[in-house]
Parts: sequence; structure tokens; C-alpha cells
Amino acid sequence: MKTLYFISAMMLFVACQENDRLIYNDGMHDIYYSVVTENRDSLYVSLLTAEDVSVANIQIKLLGHVLPVAQKFKVEIVKERSDAKEGVHYLPLPEYFEFPAGVFEYDMPVTLLKGDEHITEKPVTLTLRLIATPELGVAYENRSELRLLIADMLKKPEGEGYYGDMTVFKNLFGEYSKTKHLMIIDLVGHDFWDGNYGSYGGVYGLYYEMGYYTPYARKLYKIITEKEIKDENGKIMQGWMVP
Repeated sequence: MKTLYFISAMMLFVACQENDRLIYNDGMHDIYYSVVTENRDSLYVSLLTAEDVSVANIQIKLLGHVLPVAQKFKVEIVKERSDAKEGVHYLPLPEYFEFPAGVFEYDMPVTLLKGDEHITEKPVTLTLRLIATPELGVAYENRSELRLLIADMLKKPEGEGYYGDMTVFKNLFGEYSKTKHLMIIDLVGHDFWDGNYGSYGGVYGLYYEMGYYTPYARKLYKIITEKEIKDENGKIMQGWMVP
């Protein structure tokens, strides 16, 4: 009986400790990459329509109370998990970034460079790791690293599930082709993954950008059905059920 009471007491003690760690006081502030999940550790960045220099804004979230004043945090490049080259694919990171006061989200700017012919055929990887400072901690170890996939090429949407990018593409624009993809870019002025449009800039998938793209889908439908336009394989593109 005593053993049973002892075990119960220990379980209660551990549970209390765990709960204490989940309670944030005014002085506790930790950050993490919001885009990183159990199933995702990378972010594709398209430079297809970018100028020579482009800024990728990477969302950092704050766990705890908002900051009363801006605080510094550090980001390092994980060299063993990166093949992107400084001065070729990106500019050096600053020694520190500053998370603003009064907000829970911050778009961390990373300056990327266009011009390397290799990324017109295959992406390069820049892995960024959040580093704790006395002002800001890191909330989750498994959400402290993010791989940026940097490319200057068309990326075919992937995913056939309900929320999949290809499913959403077909719902909006019909069957996929590279020619149609380029026509969409010409209409909207950017690629699906350039991170600077709509609700989330494509970061969380096209499903969350359907409202943004629907007017363009209707415009594209009109263009394609008014005359014969062939895709890259010489096939005449057909109409589809437009939202």
C-alpha cells in the first residue's frame, strides 16, 4: 500500500513539474520556426520572377508573452546541411536579428541572390538554426532548424490529397503544364512560392491561397478558351470547371 502511495505521489510530482514548464511568466520568451512541423522541415523559395537580389521573409513565432521591448536573437548556418554558397546564393546573415515588441510573429529577412546557373536546374539548400540568447530562448528543439530550398526554376506542384498543391492547382487552373504555369506567373506577377502575396505567400500550401488565385483562374480560363493555345508538348489546352 505504501508503495502505491509513493508511486502516486511521484507521478503527481512529475506532472506538476511538467505543467510548471508549460506556464509562461512575463519574463519567459521563446521562439521557433512556425513553418516546421512533424512532416515538414523545408521551405521552397522561387527566384524565377525575382530581381538580382531578393528578400525571403521567414516567419518566426514567439511562445510566451509579447516582448515589452525588441530583443535580439541569433541565427547560424548549419554548414554540414547546406550547399548554398555565401556571396553566390545569399548574403551574409547579420550578427543578430531583432524580434519586435508587442507582436507574436516576425518575418525574418534573408537576402538571396539570383544568377547562378546551377539553381535553374536544381535547388541549393541553406539550413538555418535558431540560437538562444539571454533575451530569447528557443521553444522547440525540433522546430529550431529550417532548410531553405533556393531555386530559379519552375517547380511542379505536388500532393494529390485534399490539401495537396496539385489538387488545388487542378481545382483552380485545370490540368498542369509548364506553359500554363508560366502564363499564371505572367498574370499574377510572381510564382506560387515567392512568399510575398495572399494570406501566407504559399508558405503553407496553395490551399490557403485559393481565394487569392480564384480571380486569376477565371482570367486564365477566358484567355485559354478564346483561342487555341498549345502547351510545351504541342497539345491544345482545354477549358475546365472554374471556381
